[in-house]
This record gives sequence, structure tokens and C-alpha cells, in this order.
Amino acid sequence: MPIALNDASTAASKRLMEAFAGSDPDAVEAALVAFQQSVADDLAVQYKEAVAAGDRAVLAQRGFRELTSTETKFYQRLIEAGKSPNPQQAFTSLTGDPAVPDEMLPTTVIDQVLKDLEEEHPLLGAINMTNTGMVVRWLRNKHTRQLASWGTLESVITKEITSAFEVVDIKQGKLSCFAVISIDMLELGPTFLDAYLRRCLMEAMACGLEDGVINGKGIGGEPVGLMKKVSGTVNTTTGYPAKTAESVTEFTPATYGALVGKLVKDSDGRTKTGNVLKSLSLIVNTEDYLTKVMPATTLLNTAGSYVNDLFPLATKVYESAFVPAGKAVLCLLDEYDLFVGGNRGIQYSDEFKFLDDQRVFKVVQYAFGQAKDESSAIVLDISKLDSAYITVKAKTDAAAGSGD
Repeated sequence: MPIALNDASTAASKRLMEAFAGSDPDAVEAALVAFQQSVADDLAVQYKEAVAAGDRAVLAQRGFRELTSTETKFYQRLIEAGKSPNPQQAFTSLTGDPAVPDEMLPTTVIDQVLKDLEEEHPLLGAINMTNTGMVVRWLRNKHTRQLASWGTLESVITKEITSAFEVVDIKQGKLSCFAVISIDMLELGPTFLDAYLRRCLMEAMACGLEDGVINGKGIGGEPVGLMKKVSGTVNTTTGYPAKTAESVTEFTPATYGALVGKLVKDSDGRTKTGNVLKSLSLIVNTEDYLTKVMPATTLLNTAGSYVNDLFPLATKVYESAFVPAGKAVLCLLDEYDLFVGGNRGIQYSDEFKFLDDQRVFKVVQYAFGQAKDESSAIVLDISKLDSAYITVKAKTDAAAGSGD
């Protein structure tokens, strides 16, 4: 389970997410360093308290994992390299041969990071996230309908089956983050270092992945976001074209049903099979949720209590700082695939200059994602979304007296 953070670290995590959602790289760097320092202080206190208790169960309860022999070996070598008077040379030796698994960040660490991501970031937990390990190309089924059909074995069937699969190049997307580790932190050992790096990696990946899932351009290492046209012509500068937002002023059954109806057929006009609406979701930023979506989906019941998120169809709402103001994404989240794998391990970085007793490490992870179909998501313009109200249908006088 993820290690619970104190209030200061939680606040720093929120500021980090907000910085990533902005456009100021200096603000992102400052927020990342502040978050990592807060987490380091927080986890150091928790780790020392757990160790002082002298019980491994206490460590486990707080989220500190019992490491495998491969993980322990990796972190011990990482600590040795970090303590070296020449860390640049030490890290060249540590990660110089990507073909040697022990010299990479163990896949079990990435597995745990992804598991923590799904627990603490519900939006990322709702999509199809797959750890591909060292595999950097993945074959996936593009369609959500059955491929089998009755009839004679003809070339058209073979052609349909062949066209139903596509190869996803995971290596084209690269996600990087930095971790600042002090010499004092190295003294706490592999278990602490694992917890610290996993937390830093998880938060940085969460910001990068969530932004990519929603806004990714599909070029420059970014995923293809839900707000982009998957089948659009790719511009080498701006990437995939943005979807045109559909203006919506109310969430009445007729209006909402028509919007959701655009998600139940694929790009070829064929009705998707199975429980298509099981992952029906609406993604919106927090301010717009509070000022637009919440008023449009909240009513006062007969017991005098307000009931929230009353959509005509069961819809899960996800708040994300990465959705632009006045917009929302209505989508089927289980139709978005995110592939994570092929990590390049931890590398020493001299791109940032800090005090002599600190080491700056760079973690590089390959990831790529895109929706299975153009119809997996539509973008809504909710800038003029009206509040919910109870509609009363009254008969006219003539109709009321027709039975006299």
C-alpha cells in the first residue's frame, strides 16, 4: 500500500499537481524540489519511528516494503554510487549495460509504483494501464466488438481480423523525473530509499501521465490525449488535432442520452458490444465541478437533503487540474490504453546544481497511450451549463376538463 503522507507533504503534492497543470517550467521545478524535500523529511521520521519499534510489521503497516534480493542489491549499489566522490563515473558503471537486468530499476519496483498510482489517483486507475516490462512494442485489439462471424472463409474475414490489430510503439514516449537525495538519506538504507524513490516517482509519473492522458499531443514523446482526434492528421509541430467541443447547457435525459449515444458506436458506425457504459466517466477540473457540474447534478430530495451527481445515466466524475476551464471530457475510460515499460533505470544527473551533500538522480520510464477509437471520448463545452431543477408538467385547462 502507498505510504500515507502528513499534511505538509499532501499539500506539497497538491501544489506539484497544480504546477504541472500550469505552463511555467520554473514553477514545476520549484514545486518538485519542495515536494521531494517534504516527502524526505516526512518518510525519514516515519521510518526511524518504525525501526525504533523493532517490529517489521510496523514497517509494513506504514508502507515500507520488504525488498527482494534483486531490489536490495540494486539499492545497495545505488547507495554506493551516491556516496562516491565521483558519482558521475560511479553511475556510468552502475547503468552502463542496459542488457543486464540487475543494473536496471527492477520491474517489481515499477509494478508497485503502478499499483500505488491506481490506488491514489483514481483516474489513472480507471484506464487500462499495463506494465509491459522490457517489451517496447505491444499488439492490441483496436475494436471492442467480436471478430468471429458466420459465413464462408473468405479473404474479407482475414482482412477484417488483420485490420483489427495494431502495434503500439511504447518506446516513442519517454517520461522523466528527477529525485534529489542527500547523503544523510543514503545512510538510512535500501528500505527507506525504496520508499522515497517510489513516492517521488509515483507523484511525478501521476502528473505527467494524467496530463498526457487528457491533453497529450501524440508527438514529442507524449501520449495521444482524450481531447485529441485519434484518427486526425498529425501535425509535426502541434500533434494530433483537438476535438471540437460540443456545447451543452443541461444534463436532461434527452440531452445527456444523445451525448452518451455518440460513445456507443465505433468510428465505422458499428454498435459496440458488451457492457459499454460500465466505465462512463466525466472528467472536469475542480473549479468547474463546483460551479457548473455540481449545480447541474444536485437536487434537494423529499427528506430535505441534497443528493449529488444525479446523472441520467450512471457516470463516474473525476476531477483533474489538467482539464481546461469551461471544458469537460465525457468518455469510456476502459477504452484508453496506457502502456508503461522499458525503463532505463536511475541515472546520475548534473543538470541541477545544489549543495555538495546532495545527489540528483534522473529516472527515465517509457510510456505511451491512446484511446482505442475516435468514439471513446467527446469534449464538452460546459461554460453555459445550467443548474438542475425539477420539471413539472401541467395539463392545460382544456385537457383537464375534457373528461367533464
